[in-house]
Amino acid sequence: MATPNFITVRSRLFIFAIAGFIFIFVFGVVWSYFLRAQFFSIFHIPEPDLNIPIWVYIVFPAIFAAISISVLMILGAGITRYLAKQEEELRAGNERQHFFVADAAHELRTPLTVLRAQIESMEDKKTASALLEDVDRITHIIEQILDKSRFEVLKIDKGETADLSEVCTDVVSYVAPLVIKDGCMIELIGADNPVLVNGNAFALGQAVKNLISNASRYSARGTMITVEVDDSGKISVRDHGVGVPPEHREAIFERFHRADRRGGGSGLGLAIVKSVIEAHGGKVALDDAPDGGSIFSIQVTPLKNK
Repeated sequence: MATPNFITVRSRLFIFAIAGFIFIFVFGVVWSYFLRAQFFSIFHIPEPDLNIPIWVYIVFPAIFAAISISVLMILGAGITRYLAKQEEELRAGNERQHFFVADAAHELRTPLTVLRAQIESMEDKKTASALLEDVDRITHIIEQILDKSRFEVLKIDKGETADLSEVCTDVVSYVAPLVIKDGCMIELIGADNPVLVNGNAFALGQAVKNLISNASRYSARGTMITVEVDDSGKISVRDHGVGVPPEHREAIFERFHRADRRGGGSGLGLAIVKSVIEAHGGKVALDDAPDGGSIFSIQVTPLKNK
């Protein structure tokens, strides 16, 4: 929730008071010279013989405007303080929620590690293999919950820089064996020159990693996943999957949303991407690939060359 700045509220109230002053002054002049005589004539009321000088029509509106400004300033200051307090309470509540989720996810790591060790020691290897897949999936979800909690409160320092080309090179090198294991291929283009942005390299790397993981999960076997870096600060990840249905386009970047419930995803990967890029002041987008599949892209403003 955005809290109105006190200076903004005060400026608007001042403009309102000045507008009221001008209106009353103009009305007073028009009444004195044009409307007063017609008013008494229409209603057949004897016009009082009052010789009111023009300065009266200036002084009284000025007094009214001064009182109005004072009252509105007091009310505006009180409203601004109230909204600021509400925002602070909301922010504190969100932080407590993030810390609780992060702590809970962190505490689950140890029993999962112990459980994995016990499963690996089972004699029934077939059952153990199936159980290990479930443990690995739960562990992956826990890790993504931790990432989501961390990146939702991510703050980017003004002097912090990241090279998108280097980020993508490192991520592609890391995930390439996993992508190949899933039966796909991966390529990186456009990463020959540095593309510097004001950002957190680790967080951006996690965003790109999640985009590639999403592409690998839904791509047909034997197809190519293309990661492209552009000098404009744009990173695109293209797959050759079935695409995303139009009815899921709006919600696909929300937490725990999965377009295909049959997949093994947690529904957090794209939500993490959105949190990371929004923390960098950027945007995420989804487009259809010309020959089938999807193109997920993230856009961050690059630093100007000095």
